[in-house]
Amino acid sequence: MRIDRGVVILENAPNKMRVATTTSRPWQVPSLVFGLVLLWKIALLVFTVQPVPGNDAFFYDGPVVNYLLHGKYVNPALAMTLPISGSEVFSAYPPLYQAALFVWMRLFGTSAVSAMVFHVVLFGLYSVVVIAILNRLCVPAWCNHMASLFMLVLTFHDRPDSLAHVLGMLGVLGLVRYRTAAVPKQRSNRPGSLWFMAACAILCTCTSLQIGAVYLCVIWLATLAAWLFRHCRPALAPITTMLVTPCVLVCVVALFFPKLWAGFVEHARVTPSMMGLHMPSLIDLLKICRTVPGVLVAGLLLVWLWYTRRIPKGAELGETWLITFASVVTGLMIAVVCMFFWSANMVLMGAYLQPLAVACVLAALTTVLTKDTLRRMVFPVFGAAALLGAIRAIGMSTWGVACAVDMDYSRALDIVRTELAELPRQGPVVLSSAYLYEAAKYRDLNCVHSDWVGKFVRGKQNQELGWLLELKPPKLILTQFDYYRRYESVLSRLKNSGVEVEVIVVNTAKVRAPDSYCLWRRVIQHISWAPVIVELSWR
Repeated sequence: MRIDRGVVILENAPNKMRVATTTSRPWQVPSLVFGLVLLWKIALLVFTVQPVPGNDAFFYDGPVVNYLLHGKYVNPALAMTLPISGSEVFSAYPPLYQAALFVWMRLFGTSAVSAMVFHVVLFGLYSVVVIAILNRLCVPAWCNHMASLFMLVLTFHDRPDSLAHVLGMLGVLGLVRYRTAAVPKQRSNRPGSLWFMAACAILCTCTSLQIGAVYLCVIWLATLAAWLFRHCRPALAPITTMLVTPCVLVCVVALFFPKLWAGFVEHARVTPSMMGLHMPSLIDLLKICRTVPGVLVAGLLLVWLWYTRRIPKGAELGETWLITFASVVTGLMIAVVCMFFWSANMVLMGAYLQPLAVACVLAALTTVLTKDTLRRMVFPVFGAAALLGAIRAIGMSTWGVACAVDMDYSRALDIVRTELAELPRQGPVVLSSAYLYEAAKYRDLNCVHSDWVGKFVRGKQNQELGWLLELKPPKLILTQFDYYRRYESVLSRLKNSGVEVEVIVVNTAKVRAPDSYCLWRRVIQHISWAPVIVELSWR
């Protein structure tokens, strides 16, 4: 045993196992920058109520809000497009996230702020699990610090993804605990970590099918790499269980709960995420590079190490290398799929793998590269990648603060309440997701989600105008993002369509949000609470 920079190294243990010890130097605390990022998120929420819930937020939260307020597990705001999930039973998505949100909102209310705090708590849990994985792998503190900067990419917290990534990372933690057992022979006698891994992977799939598949891929790749390169026989029972169980659950729902299955298929048929085979646009490529820059750089480094034959072999290939391989390859697969098959927005799934992938690849590089090479070449590249990924975080901390000073959450909701009070009862009103938490309290209004105003036809362009002509809502209450991204052009076409309608637009923002600029709305979205009120007088 010897001590190296506050770390105990067990010379006789497999792969010279490192055991972290306490240190009096703050910068040597592995979780230092992780904690600072979490404090930044908390401060941003407390003082500016950011990030404003995005378009998907009320899609997933709506059924819980409606159940707690009105006693029925549906999301009426979706009824125009998804009649089953909007009117009979919400079944557009696996239910575990809604179950967790139900417990939270039962205690803390159904407001948008309550949902936002819930997601910050989940982000904190995710951070703790990632730190636990890195500590178990004995990743040096400076690697953790660099990796934690990529957590600034994670600025969207309004989907079941928040819970799914916590469960998925817990599954990876179970695998790492098993793989890093002090004595390899003890692993077969202590299978609890593997069954914990399998349980978390199954629960992850019950929260999000796509993200469940992501973590199944990470676990399977790590297990496969250990088998191929280190001749470690995989534990087939838990590995097979976590793969078979989700398939069985899907079959059970399809065969014995036809209404739930019909609601799921109803959503799957119209979801814009599955685009089929296509060539990526320049905007899509930029979005992918901005979202997973750390994964892309890590992938290039692994290719270079393989080409120069610097990757260890056999017993020298430690657990950190296995997790590096699994997380980086999975992240690259997500990026490729989002380029050619899915919407580029789905690449955010890979961003949650980024801190783990970056920390592990940096720790692995310390075993094959000199400190001088790391300092001159690797640090600047990852630093630039982290800065690229943090563009929205920087915008939220500057431009977003200015928007919050101009129009804070309370004043915005006062305006929304005033506008809702003036509407005729039972009349339709189109609202952005961020305002639907408040509008859901008005049982005598037909509140419609601004993204789900009518029947969606895959492949058909400019459907929103037809939706408005069919619904004829007297008022639209939109966020800056929704107005400028979609409805500004729709209203322009409506004015020129020959339909007799008077359109009055009142933008309550005095500080222009980035959504009002074509360039910035693709980079910094959902940072202003100021509503845009659109009054439509149909004749």
